Amino acid sequence: MHRTVVILCLMAISLIAFACNGLNALKQQDYSGKPTHYAVVNKEPNPRLVGCYLRSRPSQYRHPNRYEFCLVKESGQYAMFYFVMNGKTMETFKDWTPATIDGDSVTAGYDGSRYFVQDDAVWQMTTSGGPHRMLRMN
Repeated sequence: MHRTVVILCLMAISLIAFACNGLNALKQQDYSGKPTHYAVVNKEPNPRLVGCYLRSRPSQYRHPNRYEFCLVKESGQYAMFYFVMNGKTMETFKDWTPATIDGDSVTAGYDGSRYFVQDDAVWQMTTSGGPHRMLRMN
């Protein structure tokens, strides 16, 4: 019985540590290197888009996907570092992605998600739903 309690406690601690594994998957060292892809800029980005964001957890989904991005300017060009985690399979993508910037919006080449500025906030539209509020990370 004592062993079962210890095992359950260790499992609970592991789950808590996993859930709190830094609220953000993206760390500065991820996107501080030289980008492997640069964005196509049709129109300079709204300054509000530049920086790092994560998607708030939509309450309507049982196992929501996780989205984070950092839009950075490096050597006069813009680049998007992107993190996506499938909420059901736990598969992830974490790397530079091609992107298209068109003023108030940026579209991630990896999955076609569009991030845009509206009412002084940043929002996301996926190819299957939205809009979802994005929260600034830094």
